[in-house]
Amino acid sequence: MLVKSEQPEPINTAPLVSSYSERIRPVLDAVERLRCLNITKEGIQLPSIVVVGDQSSGKSSVLESLAGISLPRGQGICTRVPLVMKLENFNHPNPKPELSLEYEGKVISTDEARVSGDINRATDELAGHGKGISNNPLTLVVRKNGVPDLTMVDLPGITRVPILGQPENICDHIKDMIMEYITPEESIILNVIAASVDFSTCETIRMSQCVDKTGQRTLAAVTKAD
Repeated sequence: MLVKSEQPEPINTAPLVSSYSERIRPVLDAVERLRCLNITKEGIQLPSIVVVGDQSSGKSSVLESLAGISLPRGQGICTRVPLVMKLENFNHPNPKPELSLEYEGKVISTDEARVSGDINRATDELAGHGKGISNNPLTLVVRKNGVPDLTMVDLPGITRVPILGQPENICDHIKDMIMEYITPEESIILNVIAASVDFSTCETIRMSQCVDKTGQRTLAAVTKAD
């Protein structure tokens, strides 16, 4: 007697994953293609997450935990240009992470071991070898499994006392840069605040309240809770 074997039913993609792949991912890709065209210089704003905070507030730790890579560390100001971090989830089994830096028409391949040094070298090209800042953006593309599909802009931390090699008005320059990025209504403002700081007197919170009076697009991440 022959028994007809039952064929296993095909595994269907989860509705949420299918919807993301078919509807959301193409929109994100389109936004990134527009961002590469620098259309913001023409007054057309794109959605992004702008990361702000005081110098040494822990911004690098927050970004590292999302991207799974090491960013430049050291004494004084580390982020001297707007660092645009484009995180893209691979969604493939065991792919090798792909990292690259894009600035001034250049595309430089890097990897997790070299990315911190490569960011420093690119920053020196954009902002000089001193301690000054520049508004010329540096884009870091991270394609790897497990990262969220996000685009974040890490801005220089607010410093109140210039150190040797920094212009006397560097604090004003940093504040002007922050206001430029957080003012558009398309921007989500992520304030990174150390737990030891009085939130009511935090400079970046005050600046956020100036452009987002209802707080609808303002978030906070508290660091250094110990």
